Amino acid sequence: MQSSIEGLEPIRIILEDADLAGWVHLQGQRMTDILQAGEPFSFLPAGVDQAQWGEVFPDETVLVVPPPHVSPPELRVPRNQHQVFIRAGRFRVAGTAHLRPGEQDDPILRATRRFLPLTQATFARDDEPDEPAEVVIVNLRRVDEFGTQ
Repeated sequence: MQSSIEGLEPIRIILEDADLAGWVHLQGQRMTDILQAGEPFSFLPAGVDQAQWGEVFPDETVLVVPPPHVSPPELRVPRNQHQVFIRAGRFRVAGTAHLRPGEQDDPILRATRRFLPLTQATFARDDEPDEPAEVVIVNLRRVDEFGTQ
């Protein structure tokens, strides 16, 4: 989906029982930070007029395919890259997690994060074919299985 509405960014929000495409207004923020804040955020579903804005509650999301974003260098923190496999309900996700040293083996450290972005990711529901995505943000509170390679 291309950004065709002034100032809005394309997004895909996957809930346990719905797969929503639409638009968000990031106002310079990273989608991960918006999700981590835990507050509802505004979402404009694709195919409706702009008067149909709704709210999405981060805790209801399973996966989010965010708009493309390059973080400013001052927001980047050195992290170790790990290939991970995650099972969240009916969804499976694989990709590269950028974790702090020791975080991949420590559930308490992982618990301090509510959402984990994976780069160069693939995701799918049940037995459907994998879909590639530059980034997939996983709601860690929905994770049933977390493995690193």
